[in-house]
Amino acid sequence: MKSHVDQAKDMYDAGFEADEFHSYMAIYETVYSICREQRSIIDDGADMILSSVFCALPLLQEVRLSFCKVLEDDGWLLTPDMVIKNEFYKHHLQVVSSAIQRARSVGVAIHTISLLHFELPFHDSWEEPNLGPLSESLRQLLKDVKVLRVRGVSKRVLELLSNCAFDLHQLGMCEVVAPEKVIKDFFKTNKKSIRSIGFHDVGILGIPRLNRLYSKTPLSASMLCRMLGVPQSTLCRAADCGCLVWRKEGGRLMFGNGCSQLSTGTSAKRKYDELQ
Repeated sequence: MKSHVDQAKDMYDAGFEADEFHSYMAIYETVYSICREQRSIIDDGADMILSSVFCALPLLQEVRLSFCKVLEDDGWLLTPDMVIKNEFYKHHLQVVSSAIQRARSVGVAIHTISLLHFELPFHDSWEEPNLGPLSESLRQLLKDVKVLRVRGVSKRVLELLSNCAFDLHQLGMCEVVAPEKVIKDFFKTNKKSIRSIGFHDVGILGIPRLNRLYSKTPLSASMLCRMLGVPQSTLCRAADCGCLVWRKEGGRLMFGNGCSQLSTGTSAKRKYDELQ
C-alpha cells in the first residue's frame, strides 16, 4: 500500500496545492468507518443469514454475484492501493459458497453461477500477487456447478478460472474483451465436460484489423470452432445467448447429442438454456 505521505508528495510534485488533496486524518476517519462497519458484519455473523435465505427457497437454481468496487473514489479520498489485494473478495465468496453448500444439503438444487463485472485489483508490473486464496475460494464456489455464466469480467478473472476444470456442462460469456489465448484457454479448460457454449458481445484482442493496435474482432462461431479444434459441422444454428435472452445476436455451440435439443425460440424459457 502506498503511504499517504507518498501520495501527497506525488500530488504536490504534480502541481497540486496543499488544500487540493485530503489530509491524513480525513482519509483515516473514512477508512476507519468502513472497516468498523465491515468488522461488525463479520463479528455479528450478519452475512450468515444468506444460508437461511437460500435454504428457504427450495426452487432456487441460480445464484448471481454482481461485483462492485471495494472502495469508491470519493473525490480521490480513497484509492485502489488501500485494498488488501490478496484478500480481495475472498470472504464474500466463502460466505456464498457456504450458503450454497448448506442449501444443497437440504435439497435445494443450485446448479448455475453467474459472475457479473468481476475484476481483480490493479497490480503494478513488478508485483507478484498471491492469488492462491482467491483461486481456492472460486474453486469452492464452483464445486458441483453445471452452468457458469460470466458477464463483463476482466481477462485476469478468465485466467484465474482457467487454472482448474470444474466439470461444467454449460458456459456462457457476455460483454468480454480479452486476448485470443485467454478466451481459448478459458473454453478449453472445461472442454471435456462442456455440452454447450453461449456467447455474445465478445471481443478478441490481438487479431490484426484495420491496422489498429488495439482493435478487437467479434467472436464468431467459426472462430470458436477453430479455438476448440472441432469441425465446423459441429456448429448448430445460432440463437440468442441465454445470459441476455431479450437480445437476438450471439450464438450457442452445442456438443454431442445436445445439438439435436437446440431450441430456436425467443422465449426466456428456452430449452437449450436449461440444465441438461
